[in-house]
Amino acid sequence: MTGKYIMLVIYGPTASGKTDLAIRLARKFNGEIISADSRQVYKGLDIGTGKVSFGAKVGKHDGYWIVDAVRINGFDLVEAGQQFTAADFLTFASTTMIRIIVTKKLPIVVGGTGFYIKALIEGIGSIGVKPDWQLRRKLEKLDTSTLYQKLLEIDQDRAKRLNDSDRKNPRRLIRAIEIVLNKSQVARDQSQVTDPWPLATGDYLLIGLTAPNSYLYKRADEWLDNRLNHGMIEEVESLIKRGVTINWLENLGLEYRWISRYLKKQLDYNQMVERLRGDIHSFIRRQKMWFNKFEKIKLFDISNKDWQKKLEKRISLWYTRVND
Repeated sequence: MTGKYIMLVIYGPTASGKTDLAIRLARKFNGEIISADSRQVYKGLDIGTGKVSFGAKVGKHDGYWIVDAVRINGFDLVEAGQQFTAADFLTFASTTMIRIIVTKKLPIVVGGTGFYIKALIEGIGSIGVKPDWQLRRKLEKLDTSTLYQKLLEIDQDRAKRLNDSDRKNPRRLIRAIEIVLNKSQVARDQSQVTDPWPLATGDYLLIGLTAPNSYLYKRADEWLDNRLNHGMIEEVESLIKRGVTINWLENLGLEYRWISRYLKKQLDYNQMVERLRGDIHSFIRRQKMWFNKFEKIKLFDISNKDWQKKLEKRISLWYTRVND
């Protein structure tokens, strides 16, 4: 492998089979995986975040797992209940990518957090903004509606760009306000940084896994049932017993929000499953919207019979070219 930075990126919605594909490709192309998932960084959030298939052979370590003899970096980076930002991901992913390349392996970034992947490829404007704990303590006392109105007052464009999920998420609203109020810090920090992203001097191939919504919904429903049968509720119960707050789990959304409410007896089991399925379907639609934000993405429809053959051919051609 050459000394320049190269990276294979696999992005796709929930239940598209990203991780299993990445493991197979890592074996074929002598690769090592970097997870780009905002929830898989937390320890103890294994079943709810769907880190790996249940039949996989797993060895767990701080910061990485060995799954079917392939190293996946980015699992179990921090304790549940702590904060992990896009800036933290960029620092981790960039340094990990350098280590992988030095060992003459192919970095394979895989995940469903589109913002993380876009940040790794292009950088992010909020990277210089450090947490303002005094401001956060004040803002945490406000409800989501008030937070959104405050953001609307100080940066109308940023507020209107938020999707429905972000507008209802107090953690993201607080972070958005924090960034707007510290724009001078961002400009100052960025003026001192040149070429901060290793990828800026290299080459990458961005693969997107897609399918009709009905196809993905069916896969997601089956995957949800499988995780419920393999102890997902007990996982959330364990997190609460360990002192992870309900508020933190609520902010994670999806599985952790609805199971927490079920455990608090705010709804019954069938209501929990119904609400969770609906939220996952909505999440899949939002994830697919990120396809439009990546200029160089190559899409493959996983509902087609020959998609894997075409995908591996495309990767082989790219891999041969960048290593010439």
